[in-house]
Amino acid sequence: MIDLLHHVGVVVTDADRALSFYRDVIGLPVVADSVLDDQGVRAILLAVGENELEILSPTRDDTGVARFLESRGETLHHLCFRTDDIAGELARLAAAGVELVDREPREGLAGRVAFLHPRAMGGVLVELAEPPPGAHERAEKGFDHLSVRTRDLEQAALLWRDVLGLEVDGRVELEEAGAMVAQMPVGRCRIDLIAPARPDAPFARELERLGEGAVPAIALEAGDLDRETARLRAAGVELDAAPAVTTPAARSATIPAERAFGVAVRLTAYDRPGPGGRAE
Repeated sequence: MIDLLHHVGVVVTDADRALSFYRDVIGLPVVADSVLDDQGVRAILLAVGENELEILSPTRDDTGVARFLESRGETLHHLCFRTDDIAGELARLAAAGVELVDREPREGLAGRVAFLHPRAMGGVLVELAEPPPGAHERAEKGFDHLSVRTRDLEQAALLWRDVLGLEVDGRVELEEAGAMVAQMPVGRCRIDLIAPARPDAPFARELERLGEGAVPAIALEAGDLDRETARLRAAGVELDAAPAVTTPAARSATIPAERAFGVAVRLTAYDRPGPGGRAE
């Protein structure tokens, strides 16, 4: 059973520089930090409430992570989902004809792990992880939401349901962008599938330019947005004020991707409960 977004993986050139940002500036505590010699990477897991963020940095040039970094630069790499039976999930997916990178689980920093091919998930590299007993586990909210661009909202919703068991429980129309959003909860986070509402919409042009796949951005809920942005600015972090992309009932401020190792960090504060809102 898949029950949680375990972590978001980010590939960076310098793990220590990324660590100083996510740990020391953003304030995420380190869960694990290890060099995986067989994979040629240094991997660091940082706690984000019930979720984690994984920093990946190649330690040699002949690895998939090194090639990814060379071709795409620092950016979001994968989404990882937690399961209590990774062997059973892989058997189920193989029987259903889902294209897999790993047909058998292998050891990773998050436990026993395996990857699905991006072609199987509309351009998103998905990892499954079965953490070991005693691994980091928290009840508080972590990521607010992550977003995935898709051409066909209905087909994408069926794909995420059939492969990962995620169900759409809400829909939002973004009139200015000309986009429709299908929201799928997983734990206290949600995955937002975003598709053009019409062929001539601004989002349709964005999709044509960038293609399908995971949006290189993470959203965190800020209880007091003004206080949090003031803290970050005092630490020398530049932020852009911008409306939340898939959360109409919110205010937000964003650390742009170019200042955050290729992954925009969006701080969101809900002014009132609404579609996708998590006012508490």
